[in-house]
Amino acid sequence: MENPVLMLGGLCLDRYCLLSQFPVKGQDTLIQDTFERIGGCPINAAFTLKKFGLDPVLYSAVGAESIEKVQAFFHRNELPADGLFVIEDQKTGFCMILLDDQKERTFMTYRGCEGIFDPARIPALNYRACCLTGLYLIYGTDSENAVAYLHTFGADREIFFDPGPLCDQIDPDLFEKAMRLCTHLKVNEEEQRLLEQTLGRPLTAYFQYRMRAVVVTCGSRGAQLIQPEQTQSFPALPIKLADSNGAGDAFFAGYAASVLQGKPLAECMWIASACGALTAMTLGPHAEGGLKEILQLLQDA
Repeated sequence: MENPVLMLGGLCLDRYCLLSQFPVKGQDTLIQDTFERIGGCPINAAFTLKKFGLDPVLYSAVGAESIEKVQAFFHRNELPADGLFVIEDQKTGFCMILLDDQKERTFMTYRGCEGIFDPARIPALNYRACCLTGLYLIYGTDSENAVAYLHTFGADREIFFDPGPLCDQIDPDLFEKAMRLCTHLKVNEEEQRLLEQTLGRPLTAYFQYRMRAVVVTCGSRGAQLIQPEQTQSFPALPIKLADSNGAGDAFFAGYAASVLQGKPLAECMWIASACGALTAMTLGPHAEGGLKEILQLLQDA
């Protein structure tokens, strides 16, 4: 592999239920369709990293009941499977995704064996960077070991951190350690509020450590790039929304890939927006288009 990027966040199964309307508490509703996809934030991001010529190495334990379909999925999509390992007596976690006719998503996450961390199982490669998601920090001792590993990852390597919606479930002390290690942080507005409440200080306070930039996504209003010297706003690209699941992961990966290509951060933001937009135009978390389609979206905007 020429450009390996370590993906720490675990692999899970996305189980979709498409609803005509969300049920009132205690009542029933009809499911219009249901299907399962191999998912999890790191694998969603991996699809976008591949479009930029990077080699995403997803490190994750997988339950024995899921390993065959997971390996088949990796082979079919030409994703490196070197970082996968089987846990015989445990299940792979899953995310139940309820999607109503307004394209509003409700998530319910079941934690499985994907959080098990053993640094000896990480493929020995010359990694360009690490992409870390917050879900990987809610597994107790395993999460502590993962953050300890990142201390040895290399001072000259980028660590991109996407805490995600479960950020208030992370141990504050462990969260603090992760924040001091990351070089780029991506959050949405609600996550920004939760993080600052959990950590007890503004995210900009972490510029005194390794952090170079904080990226805040603002839905239909676009995104903000916060740097020590300035804050810039970027409008959202106009699209027809199909499903926003995975769009934030694609944005995260597009931003990371552009940073690793040495582009100015403002340009990274535009490319990230196009990556997120392309995924939001697709039902499911993995957009079919490649780099050509991403650049075309930018040109058409």
